[in-house]
Amino acid sequence: MKRIPLVCALLLTFSATGLAQKFCTVSPPSPYHHSALIVTSFDATSGRMKTTLEHPHSLGDGIYMRAAFFYQDRRLRTPPTIDIYFVTASKKPRYNEVHGLSILADGRALSSVGAEEYFTEHGERKTTVEKMRLTLTYASLVTLTHAQRVTVRLGSTEVELSNNHLESLREIASMMIPPTSAARR
Repeated sequence: MKRIPLVCALLLTFSATGLAQKFCTVSPPSPYHHSALIVTSFDATSGRMKTTLEHPHSLGDGIYMRAAFFYQDRRLRTPPTIDIYFVTASKKPRYNEVHGLSILADGRALSSVGAEEYFTEHGERKTTVEKMRLTLTYASLVTLTHAQRVTVRLGSTEVELSNNHLESLREIASMMIPPTSAARR
């Protein structure tokens, strides 16, 4: 007999929380206006949370932009970095001989962490997918996002990032947390 009121109270409590979850409001829209897809997920290989950006619009000349970074502990003394990828797919490799990759923000070359990397994969319908990766520090990314004109050079090919591409990079930069001064002590 004593358990019936307890069971009723539990059912009432859990049904109320269930209804509240069904009627939650949608999160507010992003202040950044772009058409890129930004996703944060758990990366099982590294055991850390990873945020990736995939932009659906070409920069020009069939080159697409991707970016990714790992969240890191604020207590780490190393500055966060982001990998920016420039991807192209074609029947024959176009950049296998020339791997020079640079980003110019308002005409000035951005400093990168380490050398750029070039790799290929086999794509659908017998295409070759070429990926060029450049790793930037958080400070270089902020410089890039504040620039009025950003140009990417892949060998002799030069393309300019549109405002849509820059807005997506601004949003991903806002998600990165630079190390605090207290963590550096």
